Formats: sequence, structure tokens, C-alpha cells
Amino acid sequence: MVISMGLMRKTYRYCLIDRRGCVHCGCTQFEQMRVIDDNLAIAWGLSKRERKWLDRREGSRCRDCGMSKRVRMLLWSIKKLYPFCSDLKILHLNQTNALGLPLKKLGQLTETVYYPDKPFESIVNGCLNQDMCQLKFQDNQFDLVVHSETLEHLYDYEQALAEVQRVLKPGGFQVYTIPLLFSRRTRCRIKRDEVRRLVYTLSPSFHGCQDEFPVIWEFGYDFCDQRTHLISEIHFDNYWRNQTVFALVECKPS
Repeated sequence: MVISMGLMRKTYRYCLIDRRGCVHCGCTQFEQMRVIDDNLAIAWGLSKRERKWLDRREGSRCRDCGMSKRVRMLLWSIKKLYPFCSDLKILHLNQTNALGLPLKKLGQLTETVYYPDKPFESIVNGCLNQDMCQLKFQDNQFDLVVHSETLEHLYDYEQALAEVQRVLKPGGFQVYTIPLLFSRRTRCRIKRDEVRRLVYTLSPSFHGCQDEFPVIWEFGYDFCDQRTHLISEIHFDNYWRNQTVFALVECKPS
């Protein structure tokens, strides 16, 4: 297994997020669903162990609120950073299911969606339509920015992360998840040529169904290496039992 152990020693936090029940509703019962289908497992090149890890990450649902383990991990990290706050300015990009309600308890919440066929800055389904790579917010506006499972669908994910840094207040945090396998390097499934035509370097792959956005990036350990200077913490549920259940925390320098 290839992994940046220097980074891991610096940022690793061991959590066991479900030991007292669901971090959102307190329920102590969870049900397991199968999420990773055969086509995705083959396209992604998953081993049996990696497929089991990702099924646990996405398919372990709270029986009361339905929150997945990935989202519970994200919420655990946010509560760890802000255990007593109720006056934050929060930006929730691309509206992760089940996360809106607990975020509202922490302060003033702005939620976005992405519909490229609709006017940006318009309201769609109660959320603000925004392109994460070109956010229409002023600099230094939010205390906390949250996003989950979005970067792998963006051609220029580094620009998106830079936009988040721009709209964060100094000392503010962005907390996010990505599907990442520490045993391999990042690979790109789709590129754009010099005239912005799509070039498939690997066969098309989708997380969920083919009506959703295609997978552009499959992230590996080098993603964290490239952002070592910005990543302040990585929160794992239990790295030694499941390397895919984690949240990344980046802090904007004061």
C-alpha cells in the first residue's frame, strides 16, 4: 500500500463516529445496503476489500434519519470543529442529502445546487444555483464551507477548491469528502482537448446512474500530498478497518 505516512502522522484523528449512535439523531441502529454495483466496481478497478469498504461508506444508513456513514463522518468533523457554535455563516455546496437540518443549527446557512441549463444565482428547488468553479460570492464571506462527493465530477477541481478558499473568512474551514483510495494514484477518466472536446481516457463511469454527472477523477493518495500545506486534519472513522470513511479539513490562513 502506498500512502504518505508523514501526512498521516501529522493530521490523523481516530473517531469511531457511531460508538454513541448516529451523530445526527442518536439512533443506535444502522442498516446495511448494497450500493456499489458490478459495473462501477469493474470500471473503478476495485478489489473485493475496497468494494466492501465503499459499500459500508455509502450503504450503512441510520434507521431513523437515513444518514449514510459518509455523511455522518462529515457531520462528526463539523461538530468537532464547532461544538458550541450557533452563529456561523455556512455555505453548503451542492446540497448533500440529510445535512441541511443539522447545519442550520450552527448558524446562517446558504445552500447551493448546480444546474448548468438554468441561470446562475437563480433559486432552484429552494437553493441558489451556483457553479463551484466560479462562485458568485464576495471574498472572505463564510466561516465554514461544506461539500461532499463533488470534486470528482469537476474538470478543474483545483479551481473549485481555490474558489472555496476565496470565499472563506481567514481562519475559516472547508470540510469535505471525496471518494479516494490510498492504495493508488489519482487517474483521470475524461479530459478536454484544446478546443474543449471531451476525450475519454477510460470508459465512461457514473456514481449512481447514467443520468448523473460522469466521473472525471478517481482520487488517490497523491491528492492529499498535493494539498499538504492546506489540509489541517484528516478525520477517519477507523482507518485500519475502512480506509474510505474520512473527512478532509482545510483551514484558510489567518
